[in-house]
Amino acid sequence: MKNILDRFVVGVSQLLQRQGGFYLAFFIFNCLPMCCYMVMKKNGEAMCSFAGFMLLINLLLVFLLDKLPDRPQKWLKNILLVVFFVPFVIEGVVVYNYTALIGVGVVASLLETNLKEAGEFITMYAGPQDIARVIALLCILALLALNKPWRKLHFDAVGKKVLTSCLLAVSLIYTVMLFSLHIDVLWDTMFPMQRLVLSSKTAFENIQAYRELSSKLDTDIQLTRNNGKIKNVVFILGESTNRNHMHLYGYYLPNTPNLDDMANRGEISVFRDVVSPHSTTIAVLSKLFTFCHNESDKPWYEYNNLIDIMNSAGYKTHWLSNQESSGIWGNVAQIYAAHSKVSHFTRIRDSREDDGLEDGALFPLVDDAIAQRAGDKNFYVVHLMGGHGLYYNRFPYIFTKFTKDDIQLDVNEAQKEVIAQYDDALYYNDYIVSGIIDKYRELQEDSIVIYVPDHGEAVYDEGGFTGHIEENPSRHMIEIPVIVWASDKFKELHPEKWAAIQQAVNRPYMTDDMIHTVLDIVDIQTSDYDATRSIINPNFDATRPRIFDNKDYDREILTGLTNS
Repeated sequence: MKNILDRFVVGVSQLLQRQGGFYLAFFIFNCLPMCCYMVMKKNGEAMCSFAGFMLLINLLLVFLLDKLPDRPQKWLKNILLVVFFVPFVIEGVVVYNYTALIGVGVVASLLETNLKEAGEFITMYAGPQDIARVIALLCILALLALNKPWRKLHFDAVGKKVLTSCLLAVSLIYTVMLFSLHIDVLWDTMFPMQRLVLSSKTAFENIQAYRELSSKLDTDIQLTRNNGKIKNVVFILGESTNRNHMHLYGYYLPNTPNLDDMANRGEISVFRDVVSPHSTTIAVLSKLFTFCHNESDKPWYEYNNLIDIMNSAGYKTHWLSNQESSGIWGNVAQIYAAHSKVSHFTRIRDSREDDGLEDGALFPLVDDAIAQRAGDKNFYVVHLMGGHGLYYNRFPYIFTKFTKDDIQLDVNEAQKEVIAQYDDALYYNDYIVSGIIDKYRELQEDSIVIYVPDHGEAVYDEGGFTGHIEENPSRHMIEIPVIVWASDKFKELHPEKWAAIQQAVNRPYMTDDMIHTVLDIVDIQTSDYDATRSIINPNFDATRPRIFDNKDYDREILTGLTNS
């Protein structure tokens, strides 16, 4: 038995001498992101178990590769390194910035991203120091691939046998621990490539779902109630807006002067406890404008959507957007635009061409839509860029109000600069939202304006990252402002509606039920309408759990009691 073990150890040692460079590089590609993620999650035991298991898995792989002839072996190793390097880099960026692994939300964001946004992402997350680190890592990996580290160890045969024995023993022990204690991290989440492929499959299935919704452009809507008489219903769809960075919601910097003034005059109702169901635009829009919600038992695209309902109710629907006018990935916002009777974009561009106009470019589109409005009823969606990164691209220079010296968070100087830019973006957003409201105030007609961002944005509020992601949620990614303004004519004609809106401002709400609230305001119903899901309705159910990423917002995310 001893001779068998001795021969096995010697064989492994010789194998590592021949394949040590590939072995180590491939191990890093497949193990490092998960290990870093586990360390960030303070789960060292699981990290050691996973690393030990990956050492054995990679050993089995190089054993099989070593049996191949030299030429095909060399080609196959190079192909494996190149193919597995891509998800390694992607997941490394995600882990570094978001403390998360590759998931459907990450892949969907990549598919939604155009070249302009990709450039902004790199600029935002990869400064000179980060680029230098990547170059250094690539150089190290290149050296590993070109050399055989095991052969260059200054040990005699006995020393190499001892080192190999220790490697095998540690790997075996931690593999046993992994299977006994942490089996849940295996199979579906073992390799970055595996996570990327599985997530991509789901993301592409979602793209097919978008096409399915688009094919329902002429869906016959059955209205059970149609008493809508409000002349102008305006839905301002914001982007990446964290209410905790708005002075209107108690933030220490005065970046919402116009909305503050409206609130002081009692012109707007400011909802204090609203969260989004997701932290990415596509996922939110699949629920914000449909009857689909977190408890739904069928896909979102099988439900009627708000645009088609308003069309059927006799409203002239307008979609006015400062986002892309077409896209290669079936952006659901563009599908809603196609459902609208009128759709205009600030610039004709697709997902590969985005020069990034500021939201002020929407003002002429709003003016034109008002000028061309129908005599009786109009429904407008105004889609902003809002607080989308890069933040300094979201406002003109004249709206630069805050600097890093104004930021009170305990972060470094570069991060303070980013926070100041985000606060300036929301300062400009205040000007945009209030400016749109002013345009409908000037009409002196029966008008209501509802402002709802798709999701929030983390800006170094809790931990060292900024942005939004589905896989590792924080409250800042989903805590959003909701603001309702009504004209004097609206208050005169619908006093009970305005009273119901004012009375609802402190109720807990998730915007996957927003369609019920909008229909309640405009007195339109279909068979899917549910009064318990309308925040302004006397029958509203305030006890409904608000679930985000399988976590209860009130009991886990808000209180910081998540276990992941």
